Amino acid sequence: MTSTGQRLKIKLLATAVAVVAISLVWSGGTFSTFNKTSSMPGNSVAAGTVVLTDNDAGTTPLAMSGVVPGGTQTACVQVSYTGSAPSTVRFYGTTGGTGLAPYLNLTVTRGTFSGTPAAGSCTGFTADATGSVLYNDVMSSFPTTTGTAIADPASSWTSGDKRGYKLQWTLPSGVASAAQGKSATFGVTWQAVSS
Repeated sequence: MTSTGQRLKIKLLATAVAVVAISLVWSGGTFSTFNKTSSMPGNSVAAGTVVLTDNDAGTTPLAMSGVVPGGTQTACVQVSYTGSAPSTVRFYGTTGGTGLAPYLNLTVTRGTFSGTPAAGSCTGFTADATGSVLYNDVMSSFPTTTGTAIADPASSWTSGDKRGYKLQWTLPSGVASAAQGKSATFGVTWQAVSS
């Protein structure tokens, strides 16, 4: 083969490579002109809190001994909510003792306080105008589980909400002599639920 033929082959090969390279560059440029990006940085999730407290300061505000028929006692509690998640509030109890609970009448009344009440004190308590009595029956029938708990009428509690509750128990006049010498214990659990 002559050197002129070789030179012609090399020129043709170089031309073909150049055409392919140009077409690749050009087609890549065509696609890049339709390219667009968008971002959404810094996403985060934080769980809310459910915080419920009362003002009894760990005391036992209802305590009676030597009760006779007609005897009664009252104590009040203020329940406060400071959680960040809106919640509903409900309450249930525990009863014990040696058999006096079926003879004791228990009434739970909802309301508000003027000022900050002392533990157990009902000073400044005002019952709600309507629907204030949430429970009025014998102590032994008070709900004892979360599934049967009494719901506070407010559909949602938010941070800073406070409610007052007055608890009163009475040993009715004319109670059966079978109540003599018996005792009863009673505890209340307040529960906030966010769903």
